[in-house]
Amino acid sequence: MPGSVTPSGVTQTNPEMRHKLDAINVLAYAFLQVDAAGNVYFDHPAVDLSASDVRQFCIAHPTACPHADSASAGSFSAFARLDNRSHTLQKIASISGGDGQSSIHNALNQPQAFVRSAVSLIQAYHLDGIDLDFEPEALFGPGQGERYAQLVTALRQALGERAFISVEVPGDWETLRSLDCPADMRCRDNLALIATSAYVSLMGYEYHGPYYPGTITGNDSNLYSDPDEPLLPRFYHGSDNQAVGYLTFRSVPAGKILLGFPAYFVSYGAVAALPGSNGLYQGFDRSHTPVYDVGAKGVGSYRVAQRLLKSGFAPHRLRIGGKLSAVYAYSTSLKQWISYDDSDSVAAKSEYVIARHLAGLMMWEIGEDVPVGSRQSLLGSAHRVLISLAARTVPRTHRRPDREP
Repeated sequence: MPGSVTPSGVTQTNPEMRHKLDAINVLAYAFLQVDAAGNVYFDHPAVDLSASDVRQFCIAHPTACPHADSASAGSFSAFARLDNRSHTLQKIASISGGDGQSSIHNALNQPQAFVRSAVSLIQAYHLDGIDLDFEPEALFGPGQGERYAQLVTALRQALGERAFISVEVPGDWETLRSLDCPADMRCRDNLALIATSAYVSLMGYEYHGPYYPGTITGNDSNLYSDPDEPLLPRFYHGSDNQAVGYLTFRSVPAGKILLGFPAYFVSYGAVAALPGSNGLYQGFDRSHTPVYDVGAKGVGSYRVAQRLLKSGFAPHRLRIGGKLSAVYAYSTSLKQWISYDDSDSVAAKSEYVIARHLAGLMMWEIGEDVPVGSRQSLLGSAHRVLISLAARTVPRTHRRPDREP
């Protein structure tokens, strides 16, 4: 984080990250967690906190700072001080994440304590809002959707109308449906109620992956559903367009939906591609799935994907109804297949956002992209398309700097 401190005491400058801030208007710090009493806390105090944070914040909020004696880098306070050149950057704290199963239950079970703790942290660091990234291991259970909606409403009341609030939701319709229609219970309008107080940030990725059940390759972040996907047991079927359609069907306004895209790729090993398939929908061997820079098996950053594309991986495009839906690449010598987004697919998603009147785009995560000035930059591609729209459609006298795409 620009402004944080390395173990040797050197201040991080990270000009590449600072340049990226000029192409966005909201930056989320991921992740903080929630304890059993409902208190938001720093999960990695050595990285998150500094000695100054311990003196100025932790003494007054001890539950937020377990193991504060390890405070070192001060990344969170450095994050809170960031800005871009147009002074439009909003900073928000993101809660839970994919590994925060206990945080989901703790926040929903202790909503008053959670809201009180979250508001205290946001106000102490002068942040602009909060992002709830509650990702259950399976589905949302009976009653959780209602409590989730009530929690978001309470946050809006406590933080006020100007605060930025977003709720991350996965793209598979089963999980989305469980928020409104849990098993053996009648459906409610929890998603629509959430959208009255927050943006619904659609995680437009993880539709397929080498870590999922199933025996064939599949695109991680396809924009449209492919009618030629094989109908095999445990092979999931989903797309951005399908998820957006479900959300709007459940009365979530299009203007409250943020469409997410990945700045990472997924990789499948030992793919024996049939002629003409280019590796898509072909069998693979999980034991041969490589490990890349992200650390998780079968996942690497977009930076690494760019290097792979220069080392024998041949790129291909999947078009549905003449529209670009996904990109992927295959190495015949290595028998490896990767699914990723590139600048063209992100441009297509940006144009989709415009055509469907969605609120904007979200990416996970900004540090895995190449420099924003590169023509291959995902963020740069999204920025060019959306800012071009703003320049064409919004009269200069009516522009609000806190609402630019």
